[in-house]
Amino acid sequence: MSSLPLIRPNFSDLSIKLATVNPSVLLIVLLSLVGLALALIVVVTIRRRSISKLSGAFDCSINVGEESSSRPRWRLGVAVFAVASLDWYPVFALTRRAAVSLPRADLDILVRRKPTSGEQYSVLPDAVVVDCSYGKADGRPRSVSLAMDTESLSTMASWLESSPPGFNPTMGRFT
Repeated sequence: MSSLPLIRPNFSDLSIKLATVNPSVLLIVLLSLVGLALALIVVVTIRRRSISKLSGAFDCSINVGEESSSRPRWRLGVAVFAVASLDWYPVFALTRRAAVSLPRADLDILVRRKPTSGEQYSVLPDAVVVDCSYGKADGRPRSVSLAMDTESLSTMASWLESSPPGFNPTMGRFT
């Protein structure tokens, strides 16, 4: 039985040239990315502080997940009581517009409850989940879940019970 000779490839003949990167170019790109990340953090922080300084602003999470889902998806944000609506702004966004605007005249609190075991780590500590309905006036009733602290819930209930300017026809202009 003859043995076959062992063939060993000679890789020294293959010259693989890797692209060499100038270290100064790499440093410039790295510093640019760090600067861009810092600028983004500064813009988001300034936006959050400017929204939080508005009159009637409070921390509020909103449920954006499917109701049939076993793990609801909550987004942290800031809600602001406006004259005719409750406006909700996401914390991690760059726009100055409210992402959700709930009409005051049509907003009702349905249920106040403690967060479920699946929700307790998704909302703020000591939060109360409030299930609300709106949209009955336009014939398309919808529901939304908000999570807020008890002081904000009391303020929201009071804000909803008080009459918005111009919406109470029993009050005269000069009474």
